[in-house]
Amino acid sequence: MEIDGLDRTIIEVLNGEGRISIPALADRVGTSRATAYARFDRLVENGVLRGFHADIDPRALGFDVAALLMVTGDQTKWQSITAALRETYGVDWVGMCAGQYDFAVLVRARDLSELRDVVLDSILRVSGVTNIESTVLFDEFGKP
Repeated sequence: MEIDGLDRTIIEVLNGEGRISIPALADRVGTSRATAYARFDRLVENGVLRGFHADIDPRALGFDVAALLMVTGDQTKWQSITAALRETYGVDWVGMCAGQYDFAVLVRARDLSELRDVVLDSILRVSGVTNIESTVLFDEFGKP
């Protein structure tokens, strides 16, 4: 699918305001409602827009601690390691890496003792995981 300037503008607006109505989106990007509806539908159908999500503050849910884990594992087991990491309590995000580490994992916990338990009792026990280097995050800064 070819993305043009109007598509990019629509994506940019939706990225900042995912709940905007299509008529308001059309006004914002300077196109007709019919064109905005058609472009929006095309972006969804082609997988450019994969879904719409609430931006939830983990601290409001009691998850006051976050850590970035750099995980090394048996590369022949990458699929099962990925699946196990994604199912682990506290794991918010998993990325596969090239280079020194095999996975980057964002973990959220209520406190340091819960973080310790997630890392040592859950993630380190995943079959194929061989090493974890962890960094506790003082703060997070998303998109403005």
